[in-house]
Amino acid sequence: MSLFRPERRGLPTSIDPNQLTARPIFGNYSGEIVDEFTAFTSSAVAAAVTLLGDSVGTMPLDPYRDVKGRWEKLPRPPVFIRPNDDQMMFDFIQQTVITMAIHGTAFWWCPRSGLYPSELRNIHPSKVVVRVEPDGTRIYKIGREEYGADTIRQLNWVMLPDQARSLSPIDVLRNIIGTDISINRFLSAWYGDGGTPGSVLETDQQLTVEQAQVLRDTWIDTHYKRRRPAVLTGGLKWKAITASAADMDTMAHREQIVREIARFYRIPLHMMNGTGGDSQTYQNVESAGIQFVRHTLLPWMRRLEDALSDLMPPAQQVRFNADEFMRADLSTRVRAAQTQIASGMLTPNEARHIEGREPFDGGDKFVLNLPGAPMAGTPDLPFLGTDGEPPQ
Repeated sequence: MSLFRPERRGLPTSIDPNQLTARPIFGNYSGEIVDEFTAFTSSAVAAAVTLLGDSVGTMPLDPYRDVKGRWEKLPRPPVFIRPNDDQMMFDFIQQTVITMAIHGTAFWWCPRSGLYPSELRNIHPSKVVVRVEPDGTRIYKIGREEYGADTIRQLNWVMLPDQARSLSPIDVLRNIIGTDISINRFLSAWYGDGGTPGSVLETDQQLTVEQAQVLRDTWIDTHYKRRRPAVLTGGLKWKAITASAADMDTMAHREQIVREIARFYRIPLHMMNGTGGDSQTYQNVESAGIQFVRHTLLPWMRRLEDALSDLMPPAQQVRFNADEFMRADLSTRVRAAQTQIASGMLTPNEARHIEGREPFDGGDKFVLNLPGAPMAGTPDLPFLGTDGEPPQ
């Protein structure tokens, strides 16, 4: 019995939804091994998951406290600056998002010490065994030790009811990733082996090995890197060898895979340098950033925000600051700041702080540049009327 027979591995003989019976050893129809390491040989997968991880990791993470219904910004706890001895916060967040984008589930080691965890560290999903007790309590076994939810935090990409773990993107995309690996392998063999000649010399006459070698060497010596006219005698015919139409479509197949990966992770195609996408879909850079944050990054941000906020003391939470992604061009920002200052929504120094500029004396007072408008702020603030004098 062959090792590739499904019944040898106890699998059903009909095609099943898990795509195992066609290639039971590899788990996908392409016959390629698809795991977290080989998946990164697909440039589309590598571009997608690193874009997600880098984008979320670069956002500032700010803690807040609820003070009578108003959120007050707090200093960052040390664990949110350097979560462990080996990583800064960017590395930790990037690693978490990439782990979820590949495996679907991420696990944090977060033992508590006082108000905040003593450290935050990612644990590889393959090292964690999840057991759900009858009362719904989750037990996490790492090696021979078992831990509860107070020490291990589980983050999920897509969790179905009554499941211990999230769906795994690498499993969902196994056929697409396997196909990309197969195409890369085919192209490498095509160009690496060099088994297809550039052209052939044909004749109906019988030639000895020595005669064939003389003809070949003479042709190379006469025409290599030269565009001299060819003179063929003795019934010789020159014929160029070109790739077949199926071979030429290989690049189109690869671009289709890029589109599939971009669609799966909901990433605009132009952000993965894919062809066929319209980079002018958005009116300007600000709109592009807003769409990317709203429809792609926001769910990943919210998973991390909820998990981190759950580790904070009561009435405290953390939020990512996505302003840099939604930042408009300079002229648009200046006009927006002018409007907000003139309408009393911002002080000049608050507007300067948004732009990363130092404050100036007197810039903390509200100014309404509207004749006859009521004063914004306290009564001692200046009022700019028609003559610049304060009201009597």
